[in-house]
Amino acid sequence: VVSTQSTGDSRAPSLVPITEGAALITVRSFSTTPKSHYTLMPQWRTVFTLAVLFLSCAVAMSLPVEEKRGRAACVILATALLWMTEAIPLMITGMLPAVMFPLVGIMDTKEVCSKYFNYVSMLMMGTFLIAESVEACGLHRRIALKILSIVGRGEALLMLGASTCTWILSMFMSNTATTAMMLPIVDAIIKSLREISNTVGNDHVLKVRLNSGGSEDDSNHKQSTKVDIVRADGTRLDSKQFTWFCKGLLLSVPYGASIGGIATLTGTPPNLVLKSIFEASFKGVNSIDFQKWMSVALPLSCILIIFGWTLLCIIYARSSYWNLITLRIFWDKSGRNKEITKWKHVNRTIRKQYSRLGALRFPEIVLLFMSAALVFLWLFRKLDSVKGWADLHADVFHTPSNTTNNGTSEEEEEKVKVYLEDAWVVIALSLFLFIIPNENPFRGSCSRSSALPEGESFKRSRRLLDIDTVMRRTPWDVLFILGGGYAIAAGCKDSGLSAWIGEQFSFLYNSSRVVIALVVSSFVAVLTEFASNTASTTLLLPVLISLSEAIRVHPLYLMMTGTLSASLAFCLPSATGPNALVFAFKEIRVIDMIRTGIIMNVISIIITVGATSTWMFSMLDLQEYPCWADPNITCPGAP
Repeated sequence: VVSTQSTGDSRAPSLVPITEGAALITVRSFSTTPKSHYTLMPQWRTVFTLAVLFLSCAVAMSLPVEEKRGRAACVILATALLWMTEAIPLMITGMLPAVMFPLVGIMDTKEVCSKYFNYVSMLMMGTFLIAESVEACGLHRRIALKILSIVGRGEALLMLGASTCTWILSMFMSNTATTAMMLPIVDAIIKSLREISNTVGNDHVLKVRLNSGGSEDDSNHKQSTKVDIVRADGTRLDSKQFTWFCKGLLLSVPYGASIGGIATLTGTPPNLVLKSIFEASFKGVNSIDFQKWMSVALPLSCILIIFGWTLLCIIYARSSYWNLITLRIFWDKSGRNKEITKWKHVNRTIRKQYSRLGALRFPEIVLLFMSAALVFLWLFRKLDSVKGWADLHADVFHTPSNTTNNGTSEEEEEKVKVYLEDAWVVIALSLFLFIIPNENPFRGSCSRSSALPEGESFKRSRRLLDIDTVMRRTPWDVLFILGGGYAIAAGCKDSGLSAWIGEQFSFLYNSSRVVIALVVSSFVAVLTEFASNTASTTLLLPVLISLSEAIRVHPLYLMMTGTLSASLAFCLPSATGPNALVFAFKEIRVIDMIRTGIIMNVISIIITVGATSTWMFSMLDLQEYPCWADPNITCPGAP
């Protein structure tokens, strides 16, 4: 998004238009610096990386052979430093445990390498494939424009529409990809509003008041007159207020993306990191699946998106928000008509972009059906009160066991093995993306005659998804970061480092679990402002497991708190991909993000801890410390 073209003066930023979709975005562009000014930075990164690797290996090799936990700590500390500083790419840092654990005698090569790709990796890979196909055909853009055309009739409602669109799409797509798709649409709306702001004397759109003492529509004061926009309710909207509203509208997009990722298990990588580390640490224990995660996290996500929209409206569109919550635009007929007239031009712009997409095409219909089928199969795979479709499938292949010596059957002692998990659903559906053609095979001539929407990146390949698109768009670095987390969790457990960390937190045994959860949530939220949320979650979850053992609290309680808090990064552009993308727009400054982000972070932390301590605490059965989580005792009936 940020261009680096040189402009004459190497120190001055320039504004370069970048085409994205059907809209034209004007973003910050900082020109390249002469080589003599920045060649030292890669050298310092090299020196720092080599120093960290050499010192960690030297210290680890100097420790006694029986001191495995100290050597494991050296490897984890080196990985953490390189992850947080990003001295080398995160993907390469994720492979560091595979090199250093065998070198310092923690795990053998076969064992550590086997941790890098497992069930959760397949689940994430299948999600990537579905999301890439949706992006390729432009279905996500059609959904977003449709929602905006329905709700975008005022400053507050327009912010609600932008945040809601991003929130819904980011539940099933990459947060960064969703933000990159939504920002061009929002930018087109802002440009449409600027056209309205520059319209003078048009009674059908807005009235214009001249502040230099002349009457309305007086052309003699054009050179020295400041033009203010007059709203339908008579209040003025000057250029400063308009810029203020644009900031709120742009910030609603990354807020919706970050909050939407919380709602589903596959919404953001930290959620899958929790699932993978939990299963690696407590083998055989039923982990949290898509249906259970959504049942507890979706209400939290709804509360956060409502609060985020309210906060942005209060700061950036207070009068419009007040008219909305008092229902003035509904009971005041004249005011409502003026408000609708005011936003007629904006709705026309949205409808124009939507009309460019044309009729619903065959790839979009297929992917809409597949996305709905994916969610349906995930939600009803396994149910509490009745058998899900995966349980019915397991019954087909289950062979009743004979009666044992104590008079009970093995079927009663052992649960029926379920063969079909969440990863199977998404991988099975992903295979059809490479089989189904991207043109209607029954109406080929009609499909060929329909024009592609302007600006869309969808190419007419032979299938819905081709391997070139997969190799180019798949975020492979996330898979390696996830694999590095598996290796770190296994190394902590095998070396005894997890048990040692748990002993150090034993003094917190009598402390309030809510206070500890607040501290954990605050620490994770601050850490993810400066480091990757996936890397931060990968490093901290094994520590939180040890902490839960020390204070005798269910491991999922602190793990859920830390994982959900990793998505609460609203202050800095470097915190998340969505924040970095919106910062590229010239309307947004760092101080704007910090001003709103601090309030959003603090209240979100309180809401998240409240959620994990109330309905999540009850729905996930976190009241007691489970026996299977204690390594010192044998749990009856535990796997």
